[in-house]
Amino acid sequence: MTMGYLHIDGSAAPTLAALALAAVVFMAMRLDGAALRKRLNAENEARRLWNRGLADASFDGLLVHRQGVILMMNRALVRMLGVREREWVGQSFATLAADDHVAPLRAELEAPQTTPAAFTLLRADKTAITVEISSQAVEFEGLPATATAIRDITQRRADAEKIIRLTHYDALTGLPNRDLFAQALHAAVAAVTRGEAGVTLLVMDIDSFRTQNQLLGRVGGDLLLQMLAMRMLSLLEREDVLARMGSDKFALLLAASGPPNRGVSLGGQILAACGEPFIVEGRMTRLTLSAGLAMYPEHAAEADTLLRVAELALGKAKEGGGGLHVYRHEDQSAQHQPRISPPAPETLPGEPRVLYQPVFNLADLSLAGFEALPRWQHPARGLLGPDEFMPLAEAAGVAQELCGQMVERACAEALAAGAQHLSFNLPELSPSLPARITALLRKTGLRPEAFEIEVRETQFANRPELVQLLRELRSIGLGIALDDFGTGAATLNALRNLPLTRLKIDRRYTAKLGIDRNADAMLAATLNLAATLRLEVTALGVETEAQLALLREAGCHAAQGRLLGEPASRPVVRAATQREAAAG
Repeated sequence: MTMGYLHIDGSAAPTLAALALAAVVFMAMRLDGAALRKRLNAENEARRLWNRGLADASFDGLLVHRQGVILMMNRALVRMLGVREREWVGQSFATLAADDHVAPLRAELEAPQTTPAAFTLLRADKTAITVEISSQAVEFEGLPATATAIRDITQRRADAEKIIRLTHYDALTGLPNRDLFAQALHAAVAAVTRGEAGVTLLVMDIDSFRTQNQLLGRVGGDLLLQMLAMRMLSLLEREDVLARMGSDKFALLLAASGPPNRGVSLGGQILAACGEPFIVEGRMTRLTLSAGLAMYPEHAAEADTLLRVAELALGKAKEGGGGLHVYRHEDQSAQHQPRISPPAPETLPGEPRVLYQPVFNLADLSLAGFEALPRWQHPARGLLGPDEFMPLAEAAGVAQELCGQMVERACAEALAAGAQHLSFNLPELSPSLPARITALLRKTGLRPEAFEIEVRETQFANRPELVQLLRELRSIGLGIALDDFGTGAATLNALRNLPLTRLKIDRRYTAKLGIDRNADAMLAATLNLAATLRLEVTALGVETEAQLALLREAGCHAAQGRLLGEPASRPVVRAATQREAAAG
């Protein structure tokens, strides 16, 4: 026997003491490894929490990602976007961008550039924000990743745009001011030196505007200038530049692509259009303009001289009694448009008004929009409807202009109230309406599909030119509704000829629903016909819950009436949504 070993079957084996010692060493080593791993894990967790704390302390958003796939978003970014981090980890951050920014943002995240880039993101509530991002390589959980800093610059952009508007645009009319117009004029003249067409410049001034201000007051005079600017814009091309140069002076730079004599013909159109009456706070007035025209390079060698030459031509026009004067080197009057003198003053006592009745979607009783109802507040006869005041307006020669101005007023008030849709019941249509509405949409930013013109079939009897006018309005994108459907003798013929998008069921049929079987049958037939022609249907005159229930059950699209909301002097969205909530 040898010390430390026990011979069994002729082989050597460790003693029990050696085995115990080995076991103790092994366990000690195992315990040391577990402790080491625990310590390392604790250090990693502490480091992770430290990094997370630093990220969450930042005022800017921070995104950690690999090739655009989200690994982490800090607290500021989560607040900025209104999302929950755990719902977005593992998804592509680019899907949070506006549609036209998805691809550029994905490319930027996958291959970051050295300079910051701006993108539009959509918050969880679908509101858009503008952000600026910059990236750098980092390590995340032991693997390569990218950290992208994201700063919300929406307000900064808005402030910059506001400063630009205050600096370069007239606060009253929204037109470019003298400084911005001068920049546009210099750019246009510079383009001619590169082989572009020549430049045509018109400078215009209101005759006797001080008298207008005295008659209408300061507020009325401002309204008159706004109406004049809108009327001139309706005659222009998109590339033309109209500016307010001073109190009652305007300048017009014509697009180079037009014909050579366009300035003369357009000047005449502007003078004639301004001779049409304006309705300002219930008072009718007319304007006359004087205008001077000059062209580059025929009349001047550079931009500033061209403006002085046009103003010289304007002075010649005023000396000659108004109209349009085209500058000649001989300093002689070459062309004059006849002066438009105001006729003897007509009287149309009172003031125009527009009432707004809410319209509701019947599927869920949500607010669909408003119908604008033209009215006239007569001092002796009270509030008059179109059938009563339009003959007075026609006798005064202001019917078409009055309707046009009511449309402009309704659009402005609906836009200010946040209404999503506006229909207008026009008692009179004018040939200038498409151009006027086009200019109005461009100025206000109102979407064409959010605007609808309502007409009656009797307006088009033996007047094919008005059918064509409706087609022009439809081509702009406006909806066309046939009002009081079911009352005309040739209704089916109207459906065939007019570019309609909606039928409005006459209130006399709505009143008989559930009482008269013929009215119920007429509703069913109208809805079937509308479905075939792909038209929406609105029921007028809803006054009882029973009528509302029958219309909803039949599948009518929308409704309006006293039960849902009375006409009001403003498109009160809040009051209408109260009805929506109560009905829900």
